[in-house]
Amino acid sequence: MRRPFFYGYVIVALCFLNVMLVGTCMAAFSVFNVALLEAFRWPRATTATIASVNGLTYSALAPVAGWIYDRLGPRILMPLGCGLVGLGLVLSSRGSSLWQFYLGYGLLTGFGLGCIDFVGTTAVISHWFRRRRATAIGFAAMGLGLGIVIVPLVQLLIAGYGWRTAMLLFGGAVMGALVPLNALFQRRRPEDIGQLPDGDRVAEPEAPALAAETAPKRVPHREWALRDVLASFPFWAILVGHLGVGTGTSLMYTHAVAHLVHTGMTKLGAASVLSLVGMARIPGTAIWGFVSDRLGRKRAFGISTLMMLSGIGVFMLLGPAAPRWWFAAFVFLYGLGHSASHPIYSSTIADIFWGRNIATIVGMLEITFGLGFATGTWFGGFAYDATGSYRYAWLLALLCAALIYVCISGSLIWQRRFRPEPG
Repeated sequence: MRRPFFYGYVIVALCFLNVMLVGTCMAAFSVFNVALLEAFRWPRATTATIASVNGLTYSALAPVAGWIYDRLGPRILMPLGCGLVGLGLVLSSRGSSLWQFYLGYGLLTGFGLGCIDFVGTTAVISHWFRRRRATAIGFAAMGLGLGIVIVPLVQLLIAGYGWRTAMLLFGGAVMGALVPLNALFQRRRPEDIGQLPDGDRVAEPEAPALAAETAPKRVPHREWALRDVLASFPFWAILVGHLGVGTGTSLMYTHAVAHLVHTGMTKLGAASVLSLVGMARIPGTAIWGFVSDRLGRKRAFGISTLMMLSGIGVFMLLGPAAPRWWFAAFVFLYGLGHSASHPIYSSTIADIFWGRNIATIVGMLEITFGLGFATGTWFGGFAYDATGSYRYAWLLALLCAALIYVCISGSLIWQRRFRPEPG
């Protein structure tokens, strides 16, 4: 008898497109930032605050996005998020003063990204996949890399038609494509359409099947109450780690192009370097998801952290006179190393806190990601304005990468040693 098509693959494809939008929005601001600096002659710290407002909105409203998911499901949350992103970009394309960019790119786009990124993706995939959770999240997170690869196209649009037209086309494409796709095809659980997680034919026990390192014993499923979540060690460890993720990510995506232009590279060349990082992420997220499901979360994340630290170190030495192999080393080390954070972080959270409140819990954890994102974007601009260099920004990125590993490792040790009682 032929095995029926598993609809979970459609869910992964939709999440891939949504995460691709997130990646493009995050990385494209690096080239829009250069255009805004030239158009309005604002200080770098000032234009960076636009992305900071975006990050603050993302963090402040992430619990709201999680609440919407847990109550209304992805067919409401995901189209809402894509619509807000598109509307924010369209309004920003008409902006001429700082408050208009705060409203468009900051508030509207920030909340929209919070709906479709970590909260929505982790929640919906955690219900559709159990044994292959990190692998599925890894394939969805490949969209983030593809979104970064698109950045040179955005730069070409800016060069050919201006930043306003480029931003308008970007927003219009989001509202015309992703809003209807999510409204039509998103589903909350496989049981809603008569299927089972992972495409199984026979029901499996409800506890997620984790990698041997993270779950040496099969434990009963625990339905986490929010008060218990707030009293748990992994919640606070991951919360601190999220601060590092947001800060380190925003430093690179907001200031990488400006840093390379400052060292003497052309704008298109600098944008192309960042896009190559995104290209490395495309296979990287899928690879790390697969490796994490088999090698274990902690080992996989340890290897990726060493690669990321090495990549940031190489990036600090890049410039027009640098040998070409240095650029290749940066793309390989940072692109592949950084790509592990999405699948491993998401699957670790789902491994520990999976249940009917998973989206709300993820939304609560995203608060510090947004705070970190806002801090990183501002600090990068401030460091440059104060010293004429991004050196201190990249030193902070190195510290963030180390912090993330410590927090994830602590959570995984807790998961291995402490067996929660079923709720």
